[in-house]
Parts: sequence; C-alpha cells; structure tokens
Amino acid sequence: MSTGKAMRNLWKVGALSAVFGAVLGMGGCSDFEAAYEGCQDAGRCGPQTSGDGGSDAGDAGDAGDGGDITPPPCGDGGVDYPDLTGFDNDCDGIDGVADAGFFVDPVGGRDDNNGSRTHPFQTLTRALREIRDGGTGRNIVYLGTGTYSEPTPMVDIPVSIYGGYTWRGGENPFWDRFKDGGGSTFFDGGTLAFTVHNVTTERVLLDGLHIASDNVIQEGGASIALRVVHTSDLQLHNTVIEAGQGGNGGAGTSGDGGATGARGFDGGSAKGNSAGDQGPGGVATCSVNGAGVGGVGANGVGRDFGDNGGTGEPNTAGGQGGGDGGPSFGNGVYTCTGGQGADGGLGNPGMDGLQGDAGIGIGLLNPDAGRWELQSSQHGAAGTRGRIGAGGGGGGSGGACSDRTVNSSENAASGGGGGGGSGGCGGEPGTGGGAGGASIALVLIDSHATVGVNAKLTT
Repeated sequence: MSTGKAMRNLWKVGALSAVFGAVLGMGGCSDFEAAYEGCQDAGRCGPQTSGDGGSDAGDAGDAGDGGDITPPPCGDGGVDYPDLTGFDNDCDGIDGVADAGFFVDPVGGRDDNNGSRTHPFQTLTRALREIRDGGTGRNIVYLGTGTYSEPTPMVDIPVSIYGGYTWRGGENPFWDRFKDGGGSTFFDGGTLAFTVHNVTTERVLLDGLHIASDNVIQEGGASIALRVVHTSDLQLHNTVIEAGQGGNGGAGTSGDGGATGARGFDGGSAKGNSAGDQGPGGVATCSVNGAGVGGVGANGVGRDFGDNGGTGEPNTAGGQGGGDGGPSFGNGVYTCTGGQGADGGLGNPGMDGLQGDAGIGIGLLNPDAGRWELQSSQHGAAGTRGRIGAGGGGGGSGGACSDRTVNSSENAASGGGGGGGSGGCGGEPGTGGGAGGASIALVLIDSHATVGVNAKLTT
C-alpha cells in the first residue's frame, strides 16, 4: 500500500486523538472550537511529524488483498467540524472528532459494544443512553448509513447527531461521509417517527438524517415525522423530514328504511242491483315530510262499465274500471258476468335525502398529551331524511251485469274498487363520514426550531 504523508498522519493520530479526547471530555464535547483552543494551548495539537524522516510521498505500492481500502487524503490538523464535504481535517479517520462522540452502525454494530469508531453501537437509543448515563462528557453521535427501525427514538438531552457516515474496514479502517455509494441515514420509526422532548438548556442538532413516518392505516390517524416538545433550540441541517399519509376517514353508515305505507281499504260488495261503495285509500302518518295518500277505489256501478279508481298522491294512476257484462242464455238459463276492475298503479319510491355537508376546519394540537386530535366539526354531517313514497292508485270498480232491454231490476250491480295503499315513509338519514387524518412533517409544542442549510420538510 502507499506510505505517503497522508497515510502517516492517519497512523500517528492515536496520541493526538487521546489527548484531544481528554480535553473535550473536560471542556464539553459539543464545543469544537473551545476544545481545540485548549488543546493548542497545551501544545498537544496539530499535525504530527514523522519519526523516521520519511518523504512526503512514497512510491505506489502493490494492490491490496481486497479487504483494505485506502483512506482519502486528510488535512493538517485544526478543528474538524463535520461538513458537507466529508473532509477529515484532523486525520483521525472521520470527518469530525472521533474521540468526542459515539459511533452507531445499524448493520455492523452491536449495542454491547463500547461505541468507539471500531466498535460502534447498533442503535441511536443505546448511544443516547450512554451519553445520558455514562458520565463520559461526550454529547456527539456519529450515525452510519442504513435503516434505523427503532420505535420512535426520543432525544431528551443536549446532543449533536450527525448522519451520513459509512464504515470502510480493512487494515486501515476509517469512516467517510457523504461519499458515492454511502447511502443515507434513514429513520423509519412508525407513524410517529422521531421525538425531541424537554431539552431547554442547550441545543439539539440533527444533521445528515432522513426521518420518515409511515402511512397510517387507522381511520383518522395522523402521520407525524418529527415531534418537538418543550425544547428551546432544535437545529435541522442537511436533513429530510418526510411525513406519510394520514389515515382515511371512516365511512358513514346507511340510514334505516322508512316505515311501510298503510294498506288501502276494500271496496264494498254489491247487493243485487245495489252497487258497492268505493274503498278509501290508505293514509300513513310519518313523523317528517307528511304522508303519501293512496287513491280511493271507484264506486260500483248498476248497469254499465266499471269506473276507474282514484289517483294516488302524488300522481299515481288509479286502476281502470271493469267492462260491462252483457246477458247470455244457455240451456234456457239467463247468465251474466261483469268485467273485473283493474288494480291501481304502483306509487313511485320517494326521492333520496340530500347528502350531508362536508366537515370543516382542521384538527387541533393537544399540548398536554403532545398529539394531534380531530374535532367533531371535521366529521361529515348526516344526510337528510328520504322523501315519502307516492300512494298507490285506487282499484277500478267491476263492470255491472245488465240487460238494457229489460227492467233494471234484472241487473246485477258491481262492487266498489278497493283504495290504494299509502306511500311508505322516508328512510332515516345516514351518518356523515369521519374526518381524514393529518400528514405532518414537523410538530412544535412550546418549542423553537431552525430549519437550516439543505433541510427539507415534505408531506
């Protein structure tokens, strides 16, 4: 492998890292500038010189065995802030100060490791616990690329979290940042993907992350990518905050059917040559929209064709009257049969009720519970009751049995037609549909956030 100056700086960074890490542990790891100045005052910082007097650039070596990847060139010392270039300014094998924080690799790490750059944790939650409870004084986390499926990670301490790092193993292992093929640091934390809670003394920095919440299956549920509660200074840089789809609103229910209409009354029977009376139409009394009244039946007739039945309300035709029955003689017997009156027409169904009004407004933030809640005004209103059905037409009366050449006393009158049934009552209104859920990239509750360089909020 190459033995040039850049490689020597990497090999000799051990002493510098140890000293620099001790200073950071005492002075506050998140303040790069103060830590570096203290290190310089003690005369223990800066690029290291070679002990063997080697030249600045060695001859090109033979190719490695496939497991060794040559680190990129690094700098000549100085404060190494993590940045978009991914440049390792202090030659400690990472863009940043290796000894100032903990490392996390969701693929190759283990939560029973110590969180160093060669033995990273597997989860952000484990790194945060070490910062909170370990007493190391470090408050920086370097996150490897890959997918973090931790259920709703919660940051409740001042911390700087940098993503975009990729572990490059081999004889001279290092972490690069934002290089080709490195992927992203992706948090897939459910319908509430990430939370920052109750950090009021110092800042929280999220840099180089992609936080996405899932689509919601629950009716009316909210998808929230990042929730920030009681936090004074959150800074977002080079970070994508992406909310999934809110849940669909629940479907409304159909209304119950209306009551059946009242039956019409039978027409009167004829007695000899006395015609039967008409049957009254049925009347249904509905609680709303009145009643559809059935048409009356036709009166019976004495010597002629039957009459048509009355019209139902509204506009249902009555049945036609029966035909006149003329006399006939068979075997010396006088016989006569009048025609039967027709049934009244069917009433038309009532019209549908009107659709309910759409819901209005949006949900509200519940600051005490820290969640998004729907309001009753967001649900769709119930529809209106269906209209009453039309009454059936009255039946026609039967035709009389008559012989116009003889006295009317020889006639047989017809019976009256039956009344039509009333229309049925309108159906009950259906209930309105439920409100749809919200899609929210960033929720702030009693908090302040700065959406800074290359940060993006999407829903």
